[in-house]
Amino acid sequence: MLDKSLPYQGFIMKLRRAKLQEITVPDIPQGYHYRLYMPSDDIHWARLEHRVAEFSSYDKALDYFRHDYALPFEDELQRRCVFICTDDDVPVATANAWFMESSLGHNAWLQWISTDPAHQGRGLGRAVIAKALSLFLTVGPATDIYLHTQTWSHKAIYLYHKLGFQFSLMDNIKVAWHLPPGYRVMTNSPLEALEVLKAVYSPTLLQELREQAEPATDEERTEHEILLPFPSWYTP
Repeated sequence: MLDKSLPYQGFIMKLRRAKLQEITVPDIPQGYHYRLYMPSDDIHWARLEHRVAEFSSYDKALDYFRHDYALPFEDELQRRCVFICTDDDVPVATANAWFMESSLGHNAWLQWISTDPAHQGRGLGRAVIAKALSLFLTVGPATDIYLHTQTWSHKAIYLYHKLGFQFSLMDNIKVAWHLPPGYRVMTNSPLEALEVLKAVYSPTLLQELREQAEPATDEERTEHEILLPFPSWYTP
């Protein structure tokens, strides 16, 4: 669940592609199994994201997912969207090994990680993230992997860090979008986020996060006035 008792700060984390080889997909407890997205799983995705408070209603989650993922990219979902399911095949955790067009270029992004609160505390969150990351070895793009998160997800941030993601000191980026003006800004405020996380992280962990933060590469210094057109391959 999101912890909205903290001030919100959005930021970007980065996993160097070479670290994918170090990530192992764990066995999961008896009674659960991994599988990829199948048609009609949009209802399960929406249920999960609503249950962890990413959306204010199930209907809003479903509308978003259908418009931005299921309708234009259903084939990709069947290669990239991971679920952990119960024995009766009901999804209880999910993560996407996705991609985005942005001012960084065409890059790999880990997206939409959630675990049903009724099934948390069993290692499913780390497992579904590791499973999704393993897909990047075959589905591409063959780049470093990024994710955008927020201070409200401090429990998940710790998991990302343990799997090799580090705070990125890159600029805000512009992500291609189907609405005018053709892009949206994804904010990156890592230093402000670390200040907020003092309320929930130990001094030792905060120091580690600061020391291991990734400086921006030349390609990641992207604050400029170029307006990205929405990619031609997207059909809203």
